[in-house]
Amino acid sequence: MGDIAADYTGRLTVVRVDISRCPAATERYGITGAPSCLLLKEEEAVAHAAGPMTIDEVRRFLEGHL
Repeated sequence: MGDIAADYTGRLTVVRVDISRCPAATERYGITGAPSCLLLKEEEAVAHAAGPMTIDEVRRFLEGHL
């Protein structure tokens, strides 16, 4: 995740959430499994991907929604 955070400095903030320790986040954003990648804009979900992804897949996901 550090690579993604560094690549997108100034464009987005990368946060890792332990869903077992923060069930409110899973409820609020409808996350039903892990791993998940959720893109938020002004606290609203604009894109969601579930399942494991390579770094390249994460980059493509972000570029498709930024």
